[in-house]
Amino acid sequence: MNPDKEKDLLAAARSGDRRSFEQLVRSHQSHVYSLALRMLGDPADAEDVLQETFIALYQNLGRFQERSRLSTYLYRLAANFALMKLRHLRTHGGPGRDLAAAAEIPDLRPSPLEHAVRRELRDRLQQALLRLPPDERAVLVLRDVEGLGGRETAQALKLSLPAMKSRLHRGREALRRMMLDRTDPEDSP
Repeated sequence: MNPDKEKDLLAAARSGDRRSFEQLVRSHQSHVYSLALRMLGDPADAEDVLQETFIALYQNLGRFQERSRLSTYLYRLAANFALMKLRHLRTHGGPGRDLAAAAEIPDLRPSPLEHAVRRELRDRLQQALLRLPPDERAVLVLRDVEGLGGRETAQALKLSLPAMKSRLHRGREALRRMMLDRTDPEDSP
C-alpha cells in the first residue's frame, strides 16, 4: 500500500472511521496470518493471533506514533502474540502441530515424483522450523520467509541488529543441520 494512503487511512481510523480501519486490516491480514501460521503451525492458533493483533492495533491506534512502518508494528505485535501462545502451549500442553497448510506450493503441474519430493522436503523443513527455539524461529520467519530486511526484523522483535543477526545465524545453522540429518530425532535412543 502507498505510504501516503496508509497515513491517511491511519488518521481516519484514529478519528473513528471504521471503513478506513477495515481497509488497513484487509491490506495487512494475509502477511500477519502467514507469519503467525509459520510460527505456530496451527491455522486456528494463527487465526487467534491474527485477531489479537488487529484488536491490539485498534485499541492502540492513538499510541502508534508512526516511527516505523505499520507493517513492522503489526509484525512485532503478531510475533509477540505468537511467542506468548507458544509459551502457553509449552506450559499447558497442546496438540501436535502440522504446517502442511502453511506453505502449500502452487501446483505448476509437477510430475507425481516431483510432487512427492517437494512435499517431503516441505514437510521436513516445516518440522525442522517448528523444532527451533521460538526466538530463532521468529527471526527466521520474519527475515527469510516474510522477506523483511535486517533492520526491520530487528525492530519488529525489539532486538539490536547484532542480536537479530546472531539469532538468524544460529537459527539458519540449526535448520541446516536438521535438514542435512536424515535420521528422525524420535528414532534416536
